[in-house]
Amino acid sequence: MTALMEKFRQERLSVVEEVAELRQETQAFLSATQVKRQQQAEEQAISLRQFHKKLKQENRVFLTAIQKERLSQAKKQAISLSQFHKKLKQENRVFLTAIQKERLAQAKQQKQDLRQFRQELSIYVFGK
Repeated sequence: MTALMEKFRQERLSVVEEVAELRQETQAFLSATQVKRQQQAEEQAISLRQFHKKLKQENRVFLTAIQKERLSQAKKQAISLSQFHKKLKQENRVFLTAIQKERLAQAKQQKQDLRQFRQELSIYVFGK
């Protein structure tokens, strides 16, 4: 019986040792996993910071280019509108001058026609 008890004791010690060994292996695995995940998280954080910085810079460059392009377009439109305004003003001046000359000529013709009509009327009425 003592031999049997000794065998149980050794088996029990063997199981306890295996459990302790498994516990140590599990702790080592968990510790290694935690370190690996921490490293991955740090790498991702660095990568995300770099990506954000690059994206911010690209946005700044893009927006600056867009701003310059829009400013250039606005200047071109301003020049074009100014030229159009000058041309329109000149055309209006020419048109109004032509209309004025035409009306002046019509007024002279009407004056002459009226004078002619008066003379004819005077001759008809007074016989002279």
